[in-house]
Amino acid sequence: MISSFIKNSILVLSVLFSQNLFANNVDSLDNSSENSSEETIDSVIATSKELLGKAYRSKSPSGNLLDCSGFIKYVWSVQNIAVSGSSLTIASQVDRIDIENVQKGDFLFFTGRNKTSKTVGHLSMVIEKTDSTFKMIHSCNRGVVIDDFPRSYYDERFLFAGRLKELTPMQEQKTSDTMTPPVESISIIGVGDMMIGTNFPSNKYLPPNDGKDIFAPVKHILQDADLTFGNLEGVILTGKGTVKRCSNPAVCYAFKSPDHYIHYYKDAGFDVVSLANNHSGDFGLIGRKNTVKKLEEVDIKFAGLESYPYSIFEKKGIKYGFYAVSPNRGTVRINNYAFHKKTIAHLDSLVDIVIVSFHGGAEGSKYTNITKKTEMFLGENRGNPYEFARVAIDAGADIIFGHGPHVTRAMDIYKGRFISYSLGNFATYARFSLSGVKGLAPIVKVNVTKEGKFIDAQITATKQTGEGGPQLDPEKRVIKEIIRLTKSNVPNSPIVISEDGRVTMKPN
Repeated sequence: MISSFIKNSILVLSVLFSQNLFANNVDSLDNSSENSSEETIDSVIATSKELLGKAYRSKSPSGNLLDCSGFIKYVWSVQNIAVSGSSLTIASQVDRIDIENVQKGDFLFFTGRNKTSKTVGHLSMVIEKTDSTFKMIHSCNRGVVIDDFPRSYYDERFLFAGRLKELTPMQEQKTSDTMTPPVESISIIGVGDMMIGTNFPSNKYLPPNDGKDIFAPVKHILQDADLTFGNLEGVILTGKGTVKRCSNPAVCYAFKSPDHYIHYYKDAGFDVVSLANNHSGDFGLIGRKNTVKKLEEVDIKFAGLESYPYSIFEKKGIKYGFYAVSPNRGTVRINNYAFHKKTIAHLDSLVDIVIVSFHGGAEGSKYTNITKKTEMFLGENRGNPYEFARVAIDAGADIIFGHGPHVTRAMDIYKGRFISYSLGNFATYARFSLSGVKGLAPIVKVNVTKEGKFIDAQITATKQTGEGGPQLDPEKRVIKEIIRLTKSNVPNSPIVISEDGRVTMKPN
């Protein structure tokens, strides 16, 4: 009996000892995990401080752009932790936390410049906490800086705080349908028609201050992308050319801007322009040649003429192919589908991202809708924009920027690729009718993967009043117009456009 008692006692003591030892080991593992996480966060913060003073959108040591999300992605990647996508995408990768529970390494999410928006457009990382105030580091238009929070400007824009769900090294992450892989986004801005003053038929059609201020109200937006595109109406030509003949002068205009105006486009941030439109031949071969010469002098890429159907170029490590078409003589014709398929497929085999521009569709405020049929205007076949966009994407195009109707039209996604059916009159001084919807136009910034797949986009609303020139529109009328037209014309489109201009995919 005593022997049995001793045996049982030894068993109980053994179990208690082993349980205590296990508990101690668990505590040790937990502490080790916490210490490891804290060390990782300290290392991330140390890396972030090394970038202080770096200019906004300059390159990190790895070659990535240091915009707000690029900065965060880089400093965590140094510790082999994957944070992916835009600020809006990163917001979906965190657990939201109460502001009083924020610790160093956590993220603070803010709206973009529009303080009334409820959509994430900026983020920062907390590097120090004292009572109810924080020091946060972020990349903004002042560069990589440390700011206090709360403070009046950021307090008004603050949305919520978040913490990464887990600090799992990249190589340990398992690929599955439920996980978002790391994404490096490329931002591409598109705008519509541009003709910033013509010296024909007289200099009175040139803007004040010789046009130097024409892009000033929107310049900071145009420059905020990896690549910026627009449709160049008319030619660049100080001297005389052979002006086109018009059977009906009442509906026929000829545009040519002085040679030095090309620097205004370059200074505003334009990287590539389309010459495929009905005004690229306004002054004959002389006008075309001089336009090409001036574009080449300032290194603005171009395409769309029969002699220059496409362009291939590299910028910031991304290789682009640009192709442009229109219904007009001397340009790549919009209805030549066989040629489009062959050319776009060729570009797709050589580059990372293929951008296609088309000048097509009927013109004027009566033609804001896409018909999904061939559109005729003044007896001319202006193509079928809906069909053309799909033919181009099937062949390998990644982004479609439409223009030509002088009004804004719907937006769409097809096979994960972005389409704008018309970007309207963006910067057109004099000689253009800007009444009603013809005076409204978007700046659309499209974020895509390095393979050209759509991530999200942001529409900035602009307007033109008086003789013209783009200005920001606080009423955001063009966004409302795009929402209306997209819902009406392409009701099955997989995108959602918010009132503040954020374009995202519909939830599955």
